[in-house]
Amino acid sequence: MQIRRKLLGFALQSVLVVSIGFALVVSGWMVLARTARPAAPDLSKLSIVSHRGEPLNGVAADLSTVFRKIGKLVKPSVVSLRVVETISAESLGLGRNHPPIPGMEDGLKQRGSGSGFIISPDGYIVTNEHVVGKADKIRVTFDDGRQALAKLVGVDAATDLAVIKVDLTGLTPVTLGDPSEMEQGDWVMAIGAPFGLEQTLTVGVISATGRNLPSSRTNRFAQYNNYLQTDASINPGNSGGPLLNLRGEVIGVNTMILSESGGSEGIGFAIPSDLVERICRKLILEGRVRRGWLGVSLPVQPLTEAQAKSLGLPGTEGALVQDTVGPDSPAARAGLRSGDFIVRFDGMPIRNERELTTKVAETEVGKTVTVEFIRDGQRQQTQVTIDERPAAETAMRPTPKTEAAQDANLLGLKAVPLPADLVSKLRRPEGVLVESVRPASPADEAGLVKGMVLHSLNRRPVRSPEDLAQLTQNLRLGETVVLEVEVQLNGRWEFRFISVNIE
Repeated sequence: MQIRRKLLGFALQSVLVVSIGFALVVSGWMVLARTARPAAPDLSKLSIVSHRGEPLNGVAADLSTVFRKIGKLVKPSVVSLRVVETISAESLGLGRNHPPIPGMEDGLKQRGSGSGFIISPDGYIVTNEHVVGKADKIRVTFDDGRQALAKLVGVDAATDLAVIKVDLTGLTPVTLGDPSEMEQGDWVMAIGAPFGLEQTLTVGVISATGRNLPSSRTNRFAQYNNYLQTDASINPGNSGGPLLNLRGEVIGVNTMILSESGGSEGIGFAIPSDLVERICRKLILEGRVRRGWLGVSLPVQPLTEAQAKSLGLPGTEGALVQDTVGPDSPAARAGLRSGDFIVRFDGMPIRNERELTTKVAETEVGKTVTVEFIRDGQRQQTQVTIDERPAAETAMRPTPKTEAAQDANLLGLKAVPLPADLVSKLRRPEGVLVESVRPASPADEAGLVKGMVLHSLNRRPVRSPEDLAQLTQNLRLGETVVLEVEVQLNGRWEFRFISVNIE
């Protein structure tokens, strides 16, 4: 009995100890919890503030108001385009005689999108050639939701411009502004349908004016364009939409971007509206664009001071004739030849090759103009009757470079006398044949290759390897020389000028 009482007493004591211990633990945790809990956050600012129409003040407010007004003003004139194009099996690289592919008997239907803007109340719309140029169906969506099918009026692939028309009246046209008034830093807006998101407005500034881009796989429209560059966001689908100034006037057509990702990286380009006006007027009235043609080949880059000095020219403002394009070209008929430096065309001064190309293209076909040029240090002039530019001129491709042997001069090329069987084929039967070019030499870096015929160095004739050796023995590092060469392109020998930097 006593043992039982002892056991019961021990059990009660154990329970009491455990209970007291648990209570202490719990109370301690609560104390700790109370001391570790953070202060209640201040959420007094986490609420919607309404200004009840009270306007902002300052420059930012003024700009915001302008952007709003321009968006409302111009959006009725901006359209989004949906196009359907048929891609043939041949254009996919499958060959004309490839067996029919199930589901592609009538070609593969490819869909795309773009933008445009209205230029007349009776339905004429401007966009890019690369948007609608090959389309079988063009569907236009207006700001108010209306849709209409459009027909193609005309395209100009050289400038990437196109005009389409819908059978509607009472439309709201845009106003064209003067792009020559735009300067670097001016605010601009782009409106279009990037990625199909209609009536999207983005804002930026003019990053550069008169931007010339070299022709490339992604830019085949470089010859006649002096782009406006902007950082206003332009993405796929913006093509053909307007670039606007702060007056709400169209000063350009958004046409391309430079991007490594495929999306906007802040480098977009627009065709200036003065060119748009000229091209679209011709497309509407004539259905095509006729351009004047002089028939000369010109360097891609303007002359440098060093090059002009090497050629004995008084300055760099002008256009150097590398060659005439065939004996029947307007330039050849007028007596122009390789090495002439054109300084005036039809009474207008010429500053560079691009300016000459533009002025010739704008000249009426059949018109006779005066061309002033410098030849052998003497200023001369001739009368040229302008022809129409051929629809497709053969592209000049550089001859592939070949392995070369060692040379005996700073240029890095080895020359030999002209073979007798080659002399009769050349347009100028004197010079030396480039037998080899040393890799990474100045000649190699400048683009000289085996098989070219060298006629002169800094206007001094080269009739033998000895002449070349004598002319090059006094060259110094850092000097620039100009070589006149003859090169075979597409079965025809043509003259070219090549600048070589001695490094």
